[in-house]
Amino acid sequence: MFGITIIILATLCTAHMQLNFPPPFNASNNPHRTTRADPYLQYPYNCCGPHDRWMYPCRGYETLLGDPQGAATATWPAGSTQSWNISGIGNHYGGSCQVGFSTNHGETFRVATSYEGNCPHRNNGNGPDGQNFDFTVPADLPAGVHLFTWTWYNREQELNSNCAAVEITACIAADTPPAPVAFASRPEMFVADDVNGCVTPHTTAELRYPFPGPEVVTGDGAYPLQLPTGNCGGVGVQAYHGETGEDGH
Repeated sequence: MFGITIIILATLCTAHMQLNFPPPFNASNNPHRTTRADPYLQYPYNCCGPHDRWMYPCRGYETLLGDPQGAATATWPAGSTQSWNISGIGNHYGGSCQVGFSTNHGETFRVATSYEGNCPHRNNGNGPDGQNFDFTVPADLPAGVHLFTWTWYNREQELNSNCAAVEITACIAADTPPAPVAFASRPEMFVADDVNGCVTPHTTAELRYPFPGPEVVTGDGAYPLQLPTGNCGGVGVQAYHGETGEDGH
């Protein structure tokens, strides 16, 4: 009985979610994948100690951009409303998410939309049905194949992030309104819970982003929103202090 309890607890601790659409690099549903699917995409970056980390934000897969395995898995016009979704084996009853883009092969990732609370949708199961989220593609994103990334902070102070290649095409209409904030002026995506001294709320609250960007979706109010604590001055890739995992990612 004791052994069964340990197995159940281990399963609960590692139950997580991953980006489902657009299909991320090396995912089982990525049509361009030619190698074994990565079984760890739904696992948090800090789930297994300092020697089992993966490189933020794309687990090293940003190097596939420009390779046949890194071909785009979605095509989105700049300025259009699109939808992304997630799936997995445990939604941790919510959290907060960000989505954004890198137009410089992963050197910087800037926020498109922040979802403060109820991300994943806490009462909608483990997806992908019921775990769809709408957002607006920044209207001034340049055309080309770029990195799209999703990050998630649950209430267990865990970070997960996946990336996908997305083709951005020209604005769908000449009268598309300009971006409320130029993409180059948007904040970089927030990084915490990675031994960088910045930690997100634990158990009783969901994350309020210190720099959410111009487009924010507020959750259902089931939990209060709180700012992170600690040394949170750094954001973006430069704030990541994780180590490369044993599998090279």
